[in-house]
Amino acid sequence: MRTHPGVGVLVLGASLLVGCALIAPKVAVEPVTFEHPKELLKGTGASANYWALADRRVFAVMAFLNATGYDEEAPDTRMSPLRIEVREKLASRLAGHPDKLREWRRYYDARRRGSWQYANFALSLGADYPFRRTRPNRELAYKDTAWDLRDLPEILNDFWITAELGRLWEELQPEYAAEIGRYHPARMAEEMGHLWRYLRMPRKDDWIVVHIPNPLQRHFTASANQFGESFYSIDGPGSNSGGLNVHEYLHTFINDLTRQCYPSQARKLKRYFAAGKRAPISASCQDPRTWVSECLVFALDNRLWARRVSSHQNDDEMRARVASLSQSGLTLVAPLYTALADFEKTDIPFDRYLPILLGDLREYREVGDGR
Repeated sequence: MRTHPGVGVLVLGASLLVGCALIAPKVAVEPVTFEHPKELLKGTGASANYWALADRRVFAVMAFLNATGYDEEAPDTRMSPLRIEVREKLASRLAGHPDKLREWRRYYDARRRGSWQYANFALSLGADYPFRRTRPNRELAYKDTAWDLRDLPEILNDFWITAELGRLWEELQPEYAAEIGRYHPARMAEEMGHLWRYLRMPRKDDWIVVHIPNPLQRHFTASANQFGESFYSIDGPGSNSGGLNVHEYLHTFINDLTRQCYPSQARKLKRYFAAGKRAPISASCQDPRTWVSECLVFALDNRLWARRVSSHQNDDEMRARVASLSQSGLTLVAPLYTALADFEKTDIPFDRYLPILLGDLREYREVGDGR
């Protein structure tokens, strides 16, 4: 996963609680429609359900975050040129509105969530300004945002006008056209077919797959989001080279498979988790089942690429990549990657083979442990 749930703390009066659930605002549910054809790249023929979208909702939310305190970036990495440009233009435009800017910064400071949680909430809004909720609370990946961010659409509409986001969006159209132009729907469809053939499983969804480039986000961060009949992958800089975001798509069903198989191998798997849970790469993934799922998705993603682009050099590159991930703290990635070679020798569907794969894993050993 390149998307890790954050941890939020919210103190509310008892009148706002039903059992332990927050009372979320009701939403008038509507299908989302995209009415700006230059902002949408659609495939044709067999790839008709694979799209790339310059998404105004995500742009608005990410612009708001960047203006109010979202300064995260990957270590030793410079923000994308487009992110720097937007931040500079927003600072200039908001200089004449210091009171509003202070208020918005207080709002964000009180709701310091991962950017992916805000982006997920953005996809529950209508596709264009003025923004309002159009997708039901149950579709949110982070359920408490329905309450915690209940005022965000109104704030976002004020921000859109005050920061002249409509004009800025038009100015940035060449850059965003280039962003969606990097995607190849036919390649997405091909990679989807390859994924399910490799797993020997029938595809169970018929989603429209929508990729949203998000240059205003931290590098190497992506998130999977499912709303209505669409699967969205919001791709931060460096997280997608123009095809299907295999990693994020795998999470949509591998998480459930892992949870089903985890209990019978919990003792063994917890030793791998204990060895890597304090590493920075595992910091946002502190539930052992979620951590195992993350390792399995990384192993499958790299194995699928190795098999799709089969060459001795590519195999070596993939092995080096999974070894690096394991050494960085996701200690289970390399053993799972190696174990997938045995799966490939069978004709068993992956969902039926996973209990075997986990059962056959060797016990965790420290590096240099001769046992």
